[in-house]
Amino acid sequence: MRNPDDVFTVKDLARRTKLSMGTAKKEIEQLVKLDIAGKKIIRLNEEVATKKKKKKGKQRHIKIKIKSRKALVYFANKQFELFQELYDLITKATSTPKREIASKIKTFGNVKFALISGVFINHPNARTDLLIVGDKISVKKIHSFLSKMESDLGKPIHYTLMETSEFKYRMNMYDRFLRDILEAPHEKIVNRINV
Repeated sequence: MRNPDDVFTVKDLARRTKLSMGTAKKEIEQLVKLDIAGKKIIRLNEEVATKKKKKKGKQRHIKIKIKSRKALVYFANKQFELFQELYDLITKATSTPKREIASKIKTFGNVKFALISGVFINHPNARTDLLIVGDKISVKKIHSFLSKMESDLGKPIHYTLMETSEFKYRMNMYDRFLRDILEAPHEKIVNRINV
């Protein structure tokens, strides 16, 4: 429901929801029976990389081929009579409270400023979903947190990480990227530098 314009294979659904392939298939088939989801067979193009062995004095070469195959995909059925109501309910119910996000972000390191936008506040055209400014920030902790959040939200989360000095420099230079973020809808969750 958070990705009503996308199609997913069972493998995609299992990876995103962190369920087994069997459980994901069983659950999505139940949604198809209820007419909440639909399914169809389409042709998918995939990039396949092949490597040639390294010969003496020569570098290894990687060839990329486009492989086409038929695949069964699932999608949200927008014709379902309660689609909009269900969409609204799910997007509201799966949003993580700001206090929880803020308390988790503070454990990443010396965080001076953080804001949420994009998927967190249902603003699909945001430049970034999460902006974190600080020093000695653990990227490993960020990735762990975002992996869980992506599973909960059902959408990829795009984040931007900056050191405090870079952020201040870019603010003083009226950096277009930062201005776009700060002028778009967002919510500040940590603000120790009074932005």
